[in-house]
Amino acid sequence: MSSAATQNPAEERELLPTNVAPVHYDLLLAPDLDALTYTGEVRINVRIVEETSTIVLHSNELELLEATISSDGAAALTASKIVLQKEDETAHVHFGQALPAGSEATLFIAFRGVLNDLMVGFYRSKYTDAQGAEKYLATTQFEPTDARRAFPCWDEPMQKATFAVTLRVREGLTALSNMDVAAEAAAADGLKEVRFSTTPVMSTYLLAFVVGELDFIEARTSGKHNGRQIPCRVYTTPGKSAQGRFALDVAVQVLEYFADVFGIAYALPKLDQIAIGDFEAGAMENWGLVTYREVALLVDDASTSSRARQQVAYVVSHELAHQWFGNLVTMEWWSELWLNEGFATWVGTLAVDHVFPEYHVWTQFLVDDLQRALALDALRSSHPIQVPVRRSAEISQIFDAISYSKGASAIRMLSSYIGLDSFFRGVRAYLKKHQYANASTRDLWDALSEASGVDVTAFMAIWTGTIGYPILSVTELSGGSQIEVRQNRYLSAGSAADAEDQTLWWVPLRITTSDAPSQATDDVLSTRSATYNVSAEAQWYKLNRDTVGIYRVKYPPGAVANLATAVAAGKLDVNDRIGVIADAASLASSGHSNTTDFLTLLRAYRDETEFVVWQEIVLRLDALQSAWADEPTAIGQICALARSLYSPLAQ
Repeated sequence: MSSAATQNPAEERELLPTNVAPVHYDLLLAPDLDALTYTGEVRINVRIVEETSTIVLHSNELELLEATISSDGAAALTASKIVLQKEDETAHVHFGQALPAGSEATLFIAFRGVLNDLMVGFYRSKYTDAQGAEKYLATTQFEPTDARRAFPCWDEPMQKATFAVTLRVREGLTALSNMDVAAEAAAADGLKEVRFSTTPVMSTYLLAFVVGELDFIEARTSGKHNGRQIPCRVYTTPGKSAQGRFALDVAVQVLEYFADVFGIAYALPKLDQIAIGDFEAGAMENWGLVTYREVALLVDDASTSSRARQQVAYVVSHELAHQWFGNLVTMEWWSELWLNEGFATWVGTLAVDHVFPEYHVWTQFLVDDLQRALALDALRSSHPIQVPVRRSAEISQIFDAISYSKGASAIRMLSSYIGLDSFFRGVRAYLKKHQYANASTRDLWDALSEASGVDVTAFMAIWTGTIGYPILSVTELSGGSQIEVRQNRYLSAGSAADAEDQTLWWVPLRITTSDAPSQATDDVLSTRSATYNVSAEAQWYKLNRDTVGIYRVKYPPGAVANLATAVAAGKLDVNDRIGVIADAASLASSGHSNTTDFLTLLRAYRDETEFVVWQEIVLRLDALQSAWADEPTAIGQICALARSLYSPLAQ
């Protein structure tokens, strides 16, 4: 096989050659926090799949000093040359003779690198100690493709292997990695070597290590669902560990909750969480050693707001969900990123709701996630939930609200339709079947289909593979005893052209009426339009009960007036009140309906009592004012309306 990066014809993925496969890494790293450099050695047990004299693996910004390979007790071969390809971040290690197919070998590479300030790979994070001195710790951020910046490796999700990590560090420093410490021994020159237990089979992007002066607090889970108590710690730079107490309390509860709902115990012997001062993302789900931006993990009881505390609970829950969904079972390739992030967003929210029902996080989800996804996905420049990815340079582009928030909303819509029991029955089967391996979106749909008896693949493939979502236009028929519902693609810029409006989505309508406001129909629209029965005696009807579906609804004027009356009378639940006003505002902004419909509804919220509903109202009123900024008369009227709405709050 050619030593150049190969392409998968299914997506034209640029992948490493498959003639050599990693099995196990024995990795030694020696970071110097004064010089901000490190040296390393890696011994990689490999399987030779096809005869070759060249091994290609990933390496980026590393100096490879030497390489040898030994096999079956034979004398080691020294590499004749090592060629670094900067463009595709690979190292081509050439040997003077061929390695036979079917053999096993150990590839040794010595290397050195810099603890960079880019917040990727093996990098340095600066902090100030209690005496005001600037200090550094060394930490990692490998997702999506920066393990190759720390050590030479096969840096692709499918190339799973086990890892035995040893860190040679200065005495007095704390060294952490994914696993528990297996042994610690003194070394020369005031150093020590900390050897960690071997990991399960895992992907390179989930490996992690941290070295520095650290404090910690610890607790253990109850063991009720894991079958054993899991030791959990929160690490911080010196003097901040007490601020990790809230996150620690969340972690010990959520680890047990996930073991219960997933039906599989947490796989590692411990769970560490650490707050990093210089950290690009919010958090990273490294298996057994989760790293966080400080604000995403630490809570100061004297100054942290309740909203920020809620966010910490969510971020912790999101990252711990990945310990199963992403780490135990990993996406086969980055085009499946949504499978990791969309699911973790949804089930992380579910976990917070379980631990803190008083937070009402599903209501906040409508504003923070669903509405954000709907706004982004109404643009022509949007992309499907599941995006083909050819090469590593494209991956960072899909870490956005479509993968996270629309993905989570699609999971929420699906789980609501088939029921949580069936949904988790399918998830448990999926995790059990693919644990310590890789899986695809289709694998999840297959498991959910079998568990629910519904062909999930048939309708969810539309939602994950297609840009956008529909607007449902409602027309009343037969004196109000029937409604016709028609779907078209919704665009915030106005009506979609015929060429843009070819998709027919699978849409759960969830119709509810004043006759039975706590119940919703299981009607599904999968054609361009269809007719449905509603009670002619009902004072109001509403589609998308609980605002679970990914769509906007345009009602006829009479139905809008009836919904306004229901809102004013307190007949709609909070999630529906958010959904109604968000739809009306969006449709007015895009020109799909009259602004008067929005204003008719808005006046009905004068006695609203829920903060999160006001959060949505304020957002929509601000957008309306911006749209009419050049019309002084209109702005005056809008401001008068705003005063009439807000004045009861001030009083």
